[in-house]
Amino acid sequence: MMCFKFFSCRQIVLKVFLVQFLASLQTFAAPSPIIKFPGDDTSFTDKEVALHYLNKFYGCPKESCNLMVLKDTLKKMQKFFALPETGEIDQKTVEIMKKPRCGVPDVANYNFFHRKPKWGQKNVTYRILGHTPDLDEETIDDAFFRAFKVWSDVTPLKFTRIMDGEADIMINFGRNEHGDGYPFDGKDGLLAHAFAPGPGTGGDSHFDDDELWTLGEGQVVKVKYGNAEGEFCKFPFLFMGKEYNSCTSQGRDDGYLWCSTTYNFDEDGKYGFCPHEREYLLNVCDTSGNADGGEKYDSCTTSDYDRDKTYGFCPETAMSTVGGNSEGAPCVFPYKFLGNTYDSCTTSGRSDGKMWCAVTKSFDDDRKWGFCPDQGYSLFLVAAHEFGHALGLEHSEDPGALMAPVYTFTKTLRLSNDDVKGIQELYGVPTDKPLPTELPPVTPMDVCNENIIFDAVAQIRGEIFFFTDRFLFRTADVRKKPTGPMLVATFWSELPEKIDAAYENPLEEKTVFFAGDEMWVYSASTLERDYPKKISSMGLPSDLHRIDTAYSFHKNKKTYLFAGNKYWRYNEAKKKMDPGYPKLIADSWSAVPDDLDAAVSLNSDGHSYFFKDSHYLKMDDNALKIVKVGDIKKDWLRC
Repeated sequence: MMCFKFFSCRQIVLKVFLVQFLASLQTFAAPSPIIKFPGDDTSFTDKEVALHYLNKFYGCPKESCNLMVLKDTLKKMQKFFALPETGEIDQKTVEIMKKPRCGVPDVANYNFFHRKPKWGQKNVTYRILGHTPDLDEETIDDAFFRAFKVWSDVTPLKFTRIMDGEADIMINFGRNEHGDGYPFDGKDGLLAHAFAPGPGTGGDSHFDDDELWTLGEGQVVKVKYGNAEGEFCKFPFLFMGKEYNSCTSQGRDDGYLWCSTTYNFDEDGKYGFCPHEREYLLNVCDTSGNADGGEKYDSCTTSDYDRDKTYGFCPETAMSTVGGNSEGAPCVFPYKFLGNTYDSCTTSGRSDGKMWCAVTKSFDDDRKWGFCPDQGYSLFLVAAHEFGHALGLEHSEDPGALMAPVYTFTKTLRLSNDDVKGIQELYGVPTDKPLPTELPPVTPMDVCNENIIFDAVAQIRGEIFFFTDRFLFRTADVRKKPTGPMLVATFWSELPEKIDAAYENPLEEKTVFFAGDEMWVYSASTLERDYPKKISSMGLPSDLHRIDTAYSFHKNKKTYLFAGNKYWRYNEAKKKMDPGYPKLIADSWSAVPDDLDAAVSLNSDGHSYFFKDSHYLKMDDNALKIVKVGDIKKDWLRC
């Protein structure tokens, strides 16, 4: 049995040396200045982003992608993503361009590679050539197995793993230029790519090892020792009143990294040590003896490799960095930055809010750094998408399809009708197993012939968004038919598949969503820290399980929340409910029905709108009187 060098192997004693909390707090007279980090190539102009994107995914030549060529190519890209076809490099277009995605160019609904290549046999083999250090091999193998099963469930195909030799589909991880002529681009951006079926590299699938590969919900860290051995870190966790989003050395005098395995360490006291080469010996590792050639090595060997010829691989640290200028080196805590001491990852010094750390004791002296682990990308979801390419499918413009080019996390993957039709046109239907339940078609959707009920309507950054189930429609001009449907998760990936209400905070330009008894707050498409929270945190009753709708009234900048036959008024400036609420809707809102579906107050026309089933009510915001009852499909969907 191996254990920490400073612990007895028979008894692991909890030794968390707590430092004075107030002494550890870092107080600043002003926020840390924004600095330029060496090796950080994430700052590009919108035009640079657009030119690179259109060249890579839409074939716009670098030398001549300008003026009319650029405008026409932009329109093609905007049409593919159901954006307004302006031909201009606008904010919404750039937001899509900056989203993580597959490296294969875009086409259309379940289109195929040129000449529709496919495998001629039903039994397709695959081989895993390498693994990422981000996950253990068992988890990686299982992710690939499940990704292939997504396609075998709806076709006659059978996928078999082989351990050596040449397989039909060779799977590997790589960085930058990795031998196939299609280099990766570092963290984010391109996640993976795959080749169409065929000889040689045909079917091969490659994953960018500069990404953090997870199961889509944060780094998977299994702790050692402590009092929760074998359990997983809970990020974020609360320690001495402060939240930590990564392993930390805070509270210890020996520098060892630890985490809590429940959210509230202060109450539960459950913890363990994070994997790190300094912290434990793995099987035959010994970091203090002599290794090959009589020289001393800090590596995983016995005390004398020359004699024993025995070795093992050192454990991957839980705090390996991504990107930056340190090639994955682990965080070093504590470290100095602009004269201040940090015991965990920080966003200080950055304008994009990304968490980072130094990999030496002083960033000020050495300027060596990297990004800290974030939610990461689901290896299963990305693999299922890439294997679609390896079977012959190109990208789909259906936002609900697995084969859509932009990465969108979901806990429960179900192939869309578009995915199933595409793969079955190539390989046919399964002959020996029932078909799984398919999602209904996403595009095209004839909204005028669908029974659509809005779950929420909100004006966000000047556009009106209509939410129904897991989809949304959007328009910047109510006189025109809205575009869509698009997946809600494409814009706000952490939201559940169905929301109850949404509004834009008029004072902070943040978007607030409600589903069940929880709420989410976003700045653009970035979820604010500490969310989701319970709706009771706004001052709503703790026994209220959901609200019907919420809208911000532009006249007084206050937010009204409706549930059943009651409503509340929330003061955005004071961050609390106004006194005297709830009140009955019938007593204050003439002709407005109970159990609303949605409501919105438009900044531009001086009216508020209340939606119920297939109709809406239009209220004059000055007179506070209903001035029209109209048909939703006719007036809002332009049927």
